[in-house]
Amino acid sequence: MKESHNSDTIIFYAPVGNLTKGFKSGGAEAGCRKTIEVLRKNGYEVLLVEKPAKKSDSKLDQVILFAQLFKIWIRLIFYFVKNKNYRFHVAGFYLNQIVFEWFFIKTANLFGVKTVYEIRNGGMIEAYESRGKFYQYFMRSTLLSSSMVLCQGYDYVVFLNEKFNKSSVYYPNYIMDDFVGPNNLKRGQDQVLRLIYFGRVVPDKNVDFTIDVCHKLKQLGFQINLDIIGSYEDEYYTLLSNRAADYGIKNEVIFHGRMDFKDIYKYLQLAHFFVFPSKEKREGHSNSLTEAMGCGVVPITSTAGFNESIVNDPKLVVHEYDPALYAAAIAEIWNNKTWESFSDKVYQRVLSNYVEKVVEKSLLSGYDLLRIKQ
Repeated sequence: MKESHNSDTIIFYAPVGNLTKGFKSGGAEAGCRKTIEVLRKNGYEVLLVEKPAKKSDSKLDQVILFAQLFKIWIRLIFYFVKNKNYRFHVAGFYLNQIVFEWFFIKTANLFGVKTVYEIRNGGMIEAYESRGKFYQYFMRSTLLSSSMVLCQGYDYVVFLNEKFNKSSVYYPNYIMDDFVGPNNLKRGQDQVLRLIYFGRVVPDKNVDFTIDVCHKLKQLGFQINLDIIGSYEDEYYTLLSNRAADYGIKNEVIFHGRMDFKDIYKYLQLAHFFVFPSKEKREGHSNSLTEAMGCGVVPITSTAGFNESIVNDPKLVVHEYDPALYAAAIAEIWNNKTWESFSDKVYQRVLSNYVEKVVEKSLLSGYDLLRIKQ
């Protein structure tokens, strides 16, 4: 039985998907839910304070968002007054949120509450270096005012140490232990080349490009199948469907819509390649990428976010958005009969670095250190 840490109740400020539905709820929300689950499994009480979602850039929606954040601030003060031994964990998204996150962290400091600032998503370094002194002040102050900083990407750990002499904890995305199963290498003997994309089906994830890759593979003489799993808007679905039809591969491209992960898992056990040409500016540590690798699905990815360091193999990363290059990378692995080797390699990498039992040690040791410093 896990040790109880209920005396160290955690106030967790983060998005978990309750306020964002369908295609708008993605990896960030899933990652926050997993953190909460790990903390609770290890005896912590977690009080969720959900980060509000802005519906649009209209003045009315901005006023509504500000009112929601003010109510959250009052709620936080109530918690801080109630017990200064509470821990305050902020899932940080900086950029346009940094002033609010700074204000919440500083309020916790005022009441003597220990704080954890978790840097999520990609683009933090670029944002700090490209934005003005106003932004840099609030970012720097937030980081230096936090009792502990968690970094989704290892690049952030290095940056914080070199730029601010601030120690931090590497806390990448991961898959839960009960998700891990044996790697089905027999699928490497299939005649049909099975590709998969799952996650948010939105333009920033470049899913239409994935269909272009399938077209190139078909031109190279491969029998192909592409499963696209995830929520989408009707307009983007129409674009994707029409593109597949124009290429003459409408029957080979199958849209499944949103699925529970237990159902996605079945498709991952059959897939050979996870095509992930994301061009999202704030791509971080993709949950889908880690989950695919954890099922032995060989990823062929763009350089977005932390993809290169997660995959850790230059043959699986394509530096240009050219479908012919993606198709060539897949064809080389398949034709050289090295798919099983790559499948085992990415599977083992996840088991060694990105599973709950490995990553939770960093999170829990950080929280234990906060208890000692109390």
